[in-house]
Amino acid sequence: MAHPFNLSSGKSVRIPFNRTIVVFVIIALLTIGFSFFIPVKWHLIRIDQLWVIFSRLFTPSHSRTWGDYFSFMLTLGDPLLATLQMSLAGTVIGCVLAVPVAVLAARNIFKSKIISIPVKLLMNLVRTIPTMILAILATFFVGLGILSGIIAIAIFSFGIMAKMLYEAIETVDMGPFEALESTGANKIVAFQHAVVSQIAPIFISYTIYIFEINIRASAVLGYVGAGGIGAVIKNNILYNYDRVGATIIVMLVVILIVQFTSNYIRRKLQ
Repeated sequence: MAHPFNLSSGKSVRIPFNRTIVVFVIIALLTIGFSFFIPVKWHLIRIDQLWVIFSRLFTPSHSRTWGDYFSFMLTLGDPLLATLQMSLAGTVIGCVLAVPVAVLAARNIFKSKIISIPVKLLMNLVRTIPTMILAILATFFVGLGILSGIIAIAIFSFGIMAKMLYEAIETVDMGPFEALESTGANKIVAFQHAVVSQIAPIFISYTIYIFEINIRASAVLGYVGAGGIGAVIKNNILYNYDRVGATIIVMLVVILIVQFTSNYIRRKLQ
């Protein structure tokens, strides 16, 4: 809906209707509506404790000095390296394994529902299982350590990449693919020469994005024995808040470096 506006020249210009207010009102109404279904015990909410938690995280405690606080960060090299190794290895393995599955799921490559439907069901099943559960199951097979984390991250990465990649494949220009097939080339050869060049930058961009997610997720996996920086947080969360805070700062710096690097690579790919 647009409202007419008359200019001094006599011409009439229609100003588009601003939907921002409507969206805001809808969100407000939904928030109020959902509040009736969400049980909230307001007397148990203690906002004043937020400052207490932050002060414990980011100031030295137990008679430790600021020198102890920052020197502890220097001891996180090995668990941080383990976290990066776990995240990188799991991401690469999962994303590479997702490629053939994404190709089988793409309707413009394999038009038979006998192939695409079971493959999509498999992808949905993999994405349904939380990463924490995957890590717990992995520890039963390979024991504690970063290997169980690599397996969990690889399966998680596989689920995300397979879905996003097959959706990207379904949007590519199929003209070159069909032209190669008409000359007698099989689907593998046609896909290699006509589709790979179109989805390669997308695949790399998605892989970097998933790697960013996995670095954050790897900190949680330490709670189930996957090792890395998460194990440091687990060992200090109850009594050494300041060391947890120091670990969070280190993780933040690493995540920012990875994010800036990935943004630079994405700009080069565009």
